[in-house]
Amino acid sequence: MKVKREEAKRIILEACKEKSFEVVTLDGAYGRVLAEDVYSPVDVPGEDKSAIDGYAFNADSVKELPARLKIVGETAAGDTEKKRVNLGEAVFVMTGGVIPEGANAAVRIEDVSVEGDYVVVDFPVEPGTLVNFKGSEIKKGEKVLERGELLDYRKVGLLANIGIYRLKVYQKPKVAVIATGNEVLEPYEPYRPGTVRNSNYYILKGLLEKEGAEVVYMGVVGDSLEEMKELFEEAVSSGDLVVTTGGVSKGRYDFVRDVVESLGFDVKFSMTNIRPGRPLVFAVRGEKLFFGLPGYPAAMFVNALEFLVPAVRKLSGRKEVENHYLVAVAAEPLKSRKGRVDFIRVNFLVEEGTLKVKSAGSQQTSNLRTMAMCDGLAIVGEERGTVQVGEVVEVFKI
Repeated sequence: MKVKREEAKRIILEACKEKSFEVVTLDGAYGRVLAEDVYSPVDVPGEDKSAIDGYAFNADSVKELPARLKIVGETAAGDTEKKRVNLGEAVFVMTGGVIPEGANAAVRIEDVSVEGDYVVVDFPVEPGTLVNFKGSEIKKGEKVLERGELLDYRKVGLLANIGIYRLKVYQKPKVAVIATGNEVLEPYEPYRPGTVRNSNYYILKGLLEKEGAEVVYMGVVGDSLEEMKELFEEAVSSGDLVVTTGGVSKGRYDFVRDVVESLGFDVKFSMTNIRPGRPLVFAVRGEKLFFGLPGYPAAMFVNALEFLVPAVRKLSGRKEVENHYLVAVAAEPLKSRKGRVDFIRVNFLVEEGTLKVKSAGSQQTSNLRTMAMCDGLAIVGEERGTVQVGEVVEVFKI
């Protein structure tokens, strides 16, 4: 069964159900996806605080210039005793120190002069100057992060800043990966004529772990129906999603679809209209998902980016699962043929502030080097054909 690109994406995402949640501490929160909205339990800052090292006072004290304010104390960051100032008085405050009661402004130490017990201010100061008021960044009870957000180091830091140490996140989806084919060698095995190295696993491992998945490698299986069936079933029990590479075309030893069907999977489709990589087996058995990707690394990679990654994101609980695309201008003709969606390997250049793209070299499905070294993929729709110089094209940045 052949489906078009958008239909394939719809079928896949409809079959994906987010995992249940677990509780982790901040140390284990990096790269995880929030399973609940997060509300701040505190105001940030918790008190009115100084933004600088300098002097805090009431702005009404400097209406007449120059103003001489008596220094009545000092507050460092972390001091628990809150000072107070009256009109005509100032307190020396350090960055992060609590602004004394009665004060509503501050000035930098380098902008004023000190004469004995007095600080002299010779310029106008408005209320609120260089003061970080209580709750000005985050108010207690305010929503700071939403369910489905991916936690990077910045967001983990934000959670630490509001005093949240334990949080609910979605469990990581487990992806079991199998390489198929008598010709497939691991990188560490001695080369034999007629063989290819298993680069697909290493591409998938890096790509999927970056998206928050746990990758379980099941190894290489030869072109044997019985061996495939045994290893595929083991992979199903090991992962939420099984990914195989190779064996999905129409050759004599392309057994993947037959094996998947024999294991009780419902094959939703076995081909799309994209290039490179039209063969793609997607199947479902209960909550288990199966992706049979092409064997050529370039074709496998395009399918993984376009179809597999959004599925993993949805299983992970991400609120945004679809890829984001840029718009660029063709700096040279990008050859395409109507009737298919072409993913053309391109490199970027910027001319007069405009993002442009040109071919990264060979577009052969067998060529992994240009896929590994290109900046992105220009996506040409099935009704379009060759993109001419100066025309706009959608681009996925790798």
